[in-house]
Amino acid sequence: MHIKIQKPVIESIINQVIPFTEKKDNTMITSHILINAKENKLTIKATDKEMGIKIITQAEILEEGKITINGRKFSEIIKTLKNKDIEIKSENEQITITQESSIYKLNSFNPEEFPEFPKPEDLNKLNIKNEEFIDAIKKIFPVIDTNNPKYELNGALFDIKEKTNFVSTDTRRLALYYSDANGKENQIIVPKRAISEIKRVFKEDMEIFYDNVFLILKNENTLFFTKLINGTFPTYERIIPKSFKYEIDIPKNEFLSHLKQVSIISNEVRIKIFPDKIEFESISDETMQAKTSFECKCNIDEFTFAVNSRYLMDFLNIINSENFKLCLNEPNIPFMLKEDKFITIVMPLNI
Repeated sequence: MHIKIQKPVIESIINQVIPFTEKKDNTMITSHILINAKENKLTIKATDKEMGIKIITQAEILEEGKITINGRKFSEIIKTLKNKDIEIKSENEQITITQESSIYKLNSFNPEEFPEFPKPEDLNKLNIKNEEFIDAIKKIFPVIDTNNPKYELNGALFDIKEKTNFVSTDTRRLALYYSDANGKENQIIVPKRAISEIKRVFKEDMEIFYDNVFLILKNENTLFFTKLINGTFPTYERIIPKSFKYEIDIPKNEFLSHLKQVSIISNEVRIKIFPDKIEFESISDETMQAKTSFECKCNIDEFTFAVNSRYLMDFLNIINSENFKLCLNEPNIPFMLKEDKFITIVMPLNI
């Protein structure tokens, strides 16, 4: 293989694929990326076997072929070079990278041993508008748990049917996005890391495919896959209250601004709702205190509850509307935050 490619082009692609390579063991082929030069197109693949990515770009192909090259070393080399053409050539399982007087030589693995990627045509298709999918995963992402011993909670549930629900929980709260997406009925659990990478990689149109093992996203130049979490997600519908005594329409920015003020002192906050105002007070720190309020027509005599302010801020920082609904029953049972198709159920603090 022998190619010539502009540094900014290859550097941008390498930055995208590096997170998908094996980090700890350089003796594994998955610590390498696969480069395939064919018919004036360059296909670059990386995978740690749990997730993988393929990116196609244009390049000057002087000789067709494919190689593997250590991802980390390749990235470090590219960063040191000038914004000019770079030549990459392989011979006898050795890679030579040159630019003017700079020459680097790296060893290669047998490219035929690089792991195969799953094929989207073998999977079911999820029918959803791209902007709705991105909006859904962004909104449920903060509530996905991390390092939970119940492994299935370290991912988000895609409950696929005639209408699809995107769900996450960290056991203290539950986020749910009601989507118009549809596909072959299935419940799949997508790892948090995979959702993070999807948000980073895909900025434009995509198609989405799934089965019981893989989720695949693809567009004209990029294919991403992740293995799914094998487990049973909690029966989330049981957690959602059927009705509420109070539903208060609240201006987001005003509420968030005052919440932030008291959160400087403590994440544990007491919120008091009166007919004409909402009051915030820091708790749990006896040496310092913060208190603030703003006027708001609430149509409620008086209601007091305590909550971790981060749970509220995660919701408020991700919604698009100017207002949201606060839905309440009793001070010590879960309450709901609502914006259009998106809700978050939150457990209050017992204080």
